[in-house]
Amino acid sequence: MSSRIPGKVLCLVLLAVCGQTSPGQGRPMTTDELTRSADVVVVGKVAGVKGTWDGSRSRIYTTVTLNVDQTLKGNVPGGTLTLLTPGGEVGGTGELYTHSAQFRQDEDVVVFARRDRMGHFRVSGGERGKFTIKKDEATGTPLIGGRKTLDEFSREIQKAANSSGR
Repeated sequence: MSSRIPGKVLCLVLLAVCGQTSPGQGRPMTTDELTRSADVVVVGKVAGVKGTWDGSRSRIYTTVTLNVDQTLKGNVPGGTLTLLTPGGEVGGTGELYTHSAQFRQDEDVVVFARRDRMGHFRVSGGERGKFTIKKDEATGTPLIGGRKTLDEFSREIQKAANSSGR
């Protein structure tokens, strides 16, 4: 179920129906689970975020372009990964899906992604498959979740990728 509200207001689309858990809800996924569910895992910077209508103009999708700095699993030819996420904004009309990964221009991220049936990359695990990289104010060290360094997280992902055989 979705609705659109004109202007700069984004509407909230509820994904949980009748008490069922949506793919983005529930317990946190482990790094191993996220890695196994992904075709690619990358470290990069958001280079573009653009909302577009689907063919029937009934849903909005956002195309997110990442400049890939490091590939931790899989293959990303050309150093750019394009993701398709549900929701977004087009001409002042918006849709927001709960538990879906949200991206901002120039944001540094680690993303777990897999191809859908149409060949588009989508974030694995909804909002759980995207991690924002923030720098420690004192040292400048890139951190994931405020505690784990990007290097530690990358090693964890690579270990999981090597053990999964995918």
